[in-house]
Amino acid sequence: MTSANSENSFLALLKEADSAKDRDLNHFKDEVCDIKPLKQDTIAKISPLLDKATAKIRKEAATRLPEKEADSASSAFVPMVGPNDVLEYRKPGVQPFVIARLRAGEYHEADFIDLHGKTIEKAYEMVMNFLSFSKDKEFRCILIIHGKGERQKEKALMKSYVAHWLRQIPDVLAFHSAPQWKGGTGALMIILKKGDKARAINREMHSKR
Repeated sequence: MTSANSENSFLALLKEADSAKDRDLNHFKDEVCDIKPLKQDTIAKISPLLDKATAKIRKEAATRLPEKEADSASSAFVPMVGPNDVLEYRKPGVQPFVIARLRAGEYHEADFIDLHGKTIEKAYEMVMNFLSFSKDKEFRCILIIHGKGERQKEKALMKSYVAHWLRQIPDVLAFHSAPQWKGGTGALMIILKKGDKARAINREMHSKR
């Protein structure tokens, strides 16, 4: 589906609301309703997805060329951030509670990639392919480990580039630095837009009400 068609589907969904206020709220709830909160226990706070046995598989999936055209983002005029800076971003219309839940680690990431040891050029390829792969699988929450870059000559270089790229991707609704047990300020938890299949299901559900 082309970006133009996706946008038309998105606009069509918005028109179902009775007022501008209800439209934004209802659409946002529709976007995030199927993101499953991560159940925390009081004993261990270690993400099961950071298991090394699965890292190789995910790395290979991220570096494979996707069948569909990947997103693109500019690498010019990158705002530099610090190694320990907490990063936060949300598109207009995304409610503040999403950021709060990302900060607390309440969303369960469907997959992750680790950019440690990668060049900026290779990281760009991996991030764009990972986003394409995640959209194809209709993942709603993903994790990108970029590292802090404290020991590099240019501090937090990878971290700065990744945040800059993500802000330019239309399907990225929000992101926040991960909780400590998932990488802290060396990683980002990301919320993606709902996929076409999920939107079609929601439209069908709304039409039956």
